[in-house]
Amino acid sequence: GARVEAVARHLLRTPAVGRSWALRVLRDAVTVAVHDARPADAVGYLRRALDEPLSDDLRQRLLTELGSLEYASADTPTAIARLAEAQHLPAEPRNQVRTAVALGTALAGRGEISTAMEVLRRTEGRLSGHPGLARTVQAAGALLSDEDLATRQEVYRWLSDTGRNSPELVGTAGQALLVRYAATAALISADEAMTRVRDLLAQPTDPLAEPFLLGTAAAVAQWADELDEAERLVERGLAGQHPALLHPMRHALLNTRADIVASRGDHARLLTLAADPGPGPGPTNRDAHALMALVHTGRSEEALRLADRFDLREVPENWELNRYLYARGVLRAATGDPMGALHDFLECGRRQSAREVVSPVVTPWRTAAAEIRLAFGGGPEALALATEELRLARVWNTPRTVGRALRVLGTATGGRRGLELAEEAVRTLRDAAVDTDMELIPALLAQGRQLLDAGERGRARSRLREAADLAERRGARRWLQLAGQALREGGARGSTAARTGADALTGSERRIAELAADGRTNTEIAELLHLARRTVETHLTSTYRKLRIRRRTELPGALERGGHREREPRPDTRC
Repeated sequence: GARVEAVARHLLRTPAVGRSWALRVLRDAVTVAVHDARPADAVGYLRRALDEPLSDDLRQRLLTELGSLEYASADTPTAIARLAEAQHLPAEPRNQVRTAVALGTALAGRGEISTAMEVLRRTEGRLSGHPGLARTVQAAGALLSDEDLATRQEVYRWLSDTGRNSPELVGTAGQALLVRYAATAALISADEAMTRVRDLLAQPTDPLAEPFLLGTAAAVAQWADELDEAERLVERGLAGQHPALLHPMRHALLNTRADIVASRGDHARLLTLAADPGPGPGPTNRDAHALMALVHTGRSEEALRLADRFDLREVPENWELNRYLYARGVLRAATGDPMGALHDFLECGRRQSAREVVSPVVTPWRTAAAEIRLAFGGGPEALALATEELRLARVWNTPRTVGRALRVLGTATGGRRGLELAEEAVRTLRDAAVDTDMELIPALLAQGRQLLDAGERGRARSRLREAADLAERRGARRWLQLAGQALREGGARGSTAARTGADALTGSERRIAELAADGRTNTEIAELLHLARRTVETHLTSTYRKLRIRRRTELPGALERGGHREREPRPDTRC
């Protein structure tokens, strides 16, 4: 009658019992420990379970779980040895695939990508009578090939040729990986990518291949700014993971979750997500996001300490290193090391281009390098980088990528044409149907500075105050400081972030407030202005604070007192 772990802990101190109940208790204790995120305890129970009499098939399954959990406990050499032992035991095909995927993941995490690919090829060769399982192994190989440039080129060359001539041979997961490849190579638009991905998600997929399909679809949806859909796919993918089995898509899904959080500008949550360690010795995508979150929130000293944790000379080539180089460039640019920042941005670009990752959906290194070039007077080089970025951004064609590229091209171009590009950047980002504040703030700053240079101080201060207000709301202290500095240069007095009253409302806040005052619901406003409902709610919250009101019903009077109320004409219903 004792709790299962109490009995299991007693069994840890006994020799083999040879009874079915003992094995059942130990396996149940493993489940409890894994659920409670105690992999070390689960490892102890599994090691003891292997002392009991077992069939080869059951021993193979337990060794696969044990190796996976030892890897989660950072005992990589022992984990690999355990998984290799499991691979050599007889097992039914699905369990062979699970073991090969776990072993391949562990080897790739240690930088042994060639050995990992050989394990997967050998397993695929034993699955001639199981084409669906063979396709799952191929998908695992394609995902793990991201860890090595030469291997990735070889794998995607085969995938592309086969997918073009016989798509059924690569399966839904393989086809999704080809969509991801086309997106990063700037070959398709976001709309086309999402159409293809949704078609693939609607097709039947083997349960072992489904994590690869879901994780790849989630990444594409995040790039396409379909953030709610991406989040659903991430949660579905994580929920479908066997909790005690090592799988490469778990790490990929956690990375995409961080990408989604970053797109929404939730710096606090990003720093929480970064606490989950990656599978290898180098920095992860989550570390890169944490670095940028610390910079945006004005915590440069903490960011420098985080950056000092990694010696990049010891890190094998992979896409996460490239993302980290971009993030370190952002840090260096913010802490007075522009030449170091330029080196990081250009090195990131060189590495990404070698992998045929040229679209700015992953790392917008061209715009970042262009801004550094401009600071050193390198106008032609900056203009070339910004022009190419806009061309590639228009292929993908989402407000976030296009707006960012327009912003930097406007600054690089200068003059009247530069002002037109800056205005287009702000309009593109402001009118987006998703939360683009983290791109809108620097766009407003850039436009404000250009307007100051053009002598339009009134318009400049309006844009800079809007940037300051958004920066304050999103906790972006670095941009708030830059907005304050620009406002002082433009002759503004008083606080940049604590303005109240109707005159302090931004253009977007005023439009939304007037529609709300006229009786429109948040959903109606979102549909009318092509915004996300969350964006409408955020703007209204800021509006209430500035107008010093608490209720929607107080909006009409507060706007009237401000002297700028423009009522939307109502249709005449008189007969």
